[in-house]
Amino acid sequence: MKKAIGDNMIPPGWSFEQGLELIKKAGYDGVELWLGDVPWFQMSTTDEQVIELRRKVENAGLVVSNVSTGLHWRAPLSARDPKVRAQAMRIVERQLETAQLLKTDAILVVAGLVTEEVPYNEVYTRCVDALQQLGDQAEKTGVKIGCENCNSEQRFLLSPREFQTFLQDVNKPYVGLHLDVGNIHDTGFAEQWIEIHGPHITRIHLKDVKKHRGRCGEESVYTNLFLGNNNWPAIRAALHKVGYDGWLVAEMEDRYRFAQDQQFYDTAAAIDRLIAGRL
Repeated sequence: MKKAIGDNMIPPGWSFEQGLELIKKAGYDGVELWLGDVPWFQMSTTDEQVIELRRKVENAGLVVSNVSTGLHWRAPLSARDPKVRAQAMRIVERQLETAQLLKTDAILVVAGLVTEEVPYNEVYTRCVDALQQLGDQAEKTGVKIGCENCNSEQRFLLSPREFQTFLQDVNKPYVGLHLDVGNIHDTGFAEQWIEIHGPHITRIHLKDVKKHRGRCGEESVYTNLFLGNNNWPAIRAALHKVGYDGWLVAEMEDRYRFAQDQQFYDTAAAIDRLIAGRL
């Protein structure tokens, strides 16, 4: 397995180049690029500028593990407004385009959001329809769409069997699961998701979870590896059982208040121990 960390974790005020240097020194193999969430990588970033980002990544001795985005929280594929849905589709299309330019074969998509106004059945139907269309485009590009399990935040696809049925309904070989082992905290167990989804996992986000805390900001439920309630030996055993040998991408929401670069080193060391099974 290879380890990466998102460029959205680069400390505020640091340049992309400074962040890449830190990521390399901390021992990572790659970097996850977040479209729309960092100043250097936006929807308005041209193809030439994307190629320049790749050059900087390669010059740092790294590769791009995948392309992610948080833009679908504001523009979901499940929106009732057709203009918003068109915007959401365009975001995924741009992810596919930039993934090709960055020489990576996976993107992360937050498929849909259930709200009081937009009920579950509407979200499900719209997401299946959208991902069937996008799945065909993904296959043409050779880039897989990984739908992330943001279980509680989305109020959608809460169980591994439910997610499995969703992927079966989409029925596109280039649409799978970008598994976040922290997001399952109050709806199940990460190791069970791994065993059920195995070959359909495109990437894995790593973070730990403190079940007794809040959801976001300073009271975030999400924290560094080995500080929370995830059963890491069980997760490692499940990865071995299904033969997962892909990217493990660090995504810590709870940041160090001081010595922020140290969090990169500490997390890299924790991932190394997870890979080695020294838990």
